[in-house]
Amino acid sequence: MTEDDVEDLVRGDEWMMRVLAAAEQLGLPDWWIGAGFLRNAVWDHLSGLKPRHDSDVDLVYFDALNRSAQRDWDLEDGANDRFPFANWEVRNQARMHELDGFNPYSSTSDGIAHWVETATCVGVRSVEGALQFLYCCGAGDLLELVARPTPPFREASRIEVFRERIARKRWTARWPRLRVEEGGPGS
Repeated sequence: MTEDDVEDLVRGDEWMMRVLAAAEQLGLPDWWIGAGFLRNAVWDHLSGLKPRHDSDVDLVYFDALNRSAQRDWDLEDGANDRFPFANWEVRNQARMHELDGFNPYSSTSDGIAHWVETATCVGVRSVEGALQFLYCCGAGDLLELVARPTPPFREASRIEVFRERIARKRWTARWPRLRVEEGGPGS
């Protein structure tokens, strides 16, 4: 599978395209839909599984001028009311560093790059109907069914977060060919 195939996969999924069109209508600054929305679609495809649309839609954006958690909750409630065909989770990456103990993020992509697994540090958005993709840690692990912690989560103080997520989400049961690797590429 290639990055072009990922675009074909998204374009060929009516529900994903509907979600992207809805997100675009919200008009949020520097927005992306990331995490399981794209990762699960790719890994399901690679595993020969039928697409599932049962996980949260992680809609992230960046607005340094209004970092209120209440704003995220209001946006989330509004998205769920207007577009009930998805389970929206809306988060401003301008404030999310506080939860994880990182330095402030400079953009949505910077926030996404600090998520736990490399294959989760991905995003897609629609701009006037044109799809754009973001691969903060490259596309390799996503396209090769590899769960690997991002550099911040390879540190001894954070590796357990990675391990707990893999176990809690039962990824190896859903995707039996998934390779879980705790080191960096080539290690």
